[in-house]
Amino acid sequence: MPEVPDFFASKAKDSSSDELIRWHTVTYRTVAVWLIIVMAVVGTLLTILYPQWWRVLLNTVSGKPAAATHTAGDAARKARFTNLEGSVRVRKANQVQWTAATVSMDLEQGDTVQTLRDGLARIAFADGALFVVKPDTLIVLEADATRSDDRTLANVAVQVTSGVVDLSTSRGAGDSRVRFANAEARIYQQSRAMVTNNPETNLHQITISKGGARVTRGGEQLELGEYEQASFAGPETRMAKTKIVAPPILLTPANAAPVVMSGASSVEVEFTWSAIRSAESYRLRISSSPIFSTMVYDRRLQSTSVRLPSFKAGDYYWSVASLGAGNKESQPSDANKFSVIRQDNGGEILLIADRYIQHGRVIEIIGRTEPGATVLVNNEPVFNIAPDGKFKHFTAPLPNIGANQITMTAQNRKGKVATLRKTITIQ
Repeated sequence: MPEVPDFFASKAKDSSSDELIRWHTVTYRTVAVWLIIVMAVVGTLLTILYPQWWRVLLNTVSGKPAAATHTAGDAARKARFTNLEGSVRVRKANQVQWTAATVSMDLEQGDTVQTLRDGLARIAFADGALFVVKPDTLIVLEADATRSDDRTLANVAVQVTSGVVDLSTSRGAGDSRVRFANAEARIYQQSRAMVTNNPETNLHQITISKGGARVTRGGEQLELGEYEQASFAGPETRMAKTKIVAPPILLTPANAAPVVMSGASSVEVEFTWSAIRSAESYRLRISSSPIFSTMVYDRRLQSTSVRLPSFKAGDYYWSVASLGAGNKESQPSDANKFSVIRQDNGGEILLIADRYIQHGRVIEIIGRTEPGATVLVNNEPVFNIAPDGKFKHFTAPLPNIGANQITMTAQNRKGKVATLRKTITIQ
């Protein structure tokens, strides 16, 4: 009979042996207590990191989609400033003091935004709606969320307390509403409107330039289409619906176009725009400010073109409004920007180097040329050229300690060329 290994052989019990199997009894009550403690800790952490986790859990159990868990605060927090100019301030819903607006600031339900005389703010909402708050305007933001066709849409609402707001909505947007005085306008998708509320002069109106809107005030209701306006004065007056004249299309100078000034301290610029059949005259405004806070030119004209002298180097903005019967003025057209640029290199086309920035032996060049032109820097092509001709280029490391020459050449589609040379000293 083969020998059985000791490993499989049974061992006699020895009460004195140290190798005893020890058992510890845990009650169900202890297990339950520890589970409650763990769940409480996890719940606390989830509440801190994700306050709406319990809504997700409840909706999952009840079969509701997760998108339905968005709250009014969630939708409103997605409103952000996209652009700020001049003096703009915000008063948060839970605060009494005003703070300077910043583009990194979240906007929530109940927040108040105010632009001063030189201020302008652009606010983008989650559904693509864009509100442009004009100077001397006070608004209050309101927003919530609603489900439609198994998806969540942000319902945007803004109370225009005073001033002017220009707004646009996108395709697939939610319900965009604007309240002014005791009226409310629901702006349809892919629409553009301008709301004016002036309590001092009792002027309350909304003008639609694209798409449509429904305006309600008490028991009154009006449907507005393109270039239609609803207005009312005091509380005893009814809303009036009128057809307004359209603004013209700006032609020259084109948006972002350079106007070259050579050998003089100023230059003459010709302004042209499209004719509007129902317009009796036009109002041309030119400013050095994007919000037209300071005027270079502001006059009514009978023609659709005018040549104006004495524009010095700098950036300018221009816009035209149509005037119909009874001098009823349309909304101004979207402003075009043009730049008057001094060119002293005598080249056949525009070529300007605005800045040379040294990074060791590498030189960063910021300049501008004619739109559509190609640029070479020391025979290296410049790839980063914007549609308006502005460019930025980093040279290869310059070879010499001391003087190095940089040569820039621009050529347009007609073969005309301009050349600039700059000596850079490397220490």
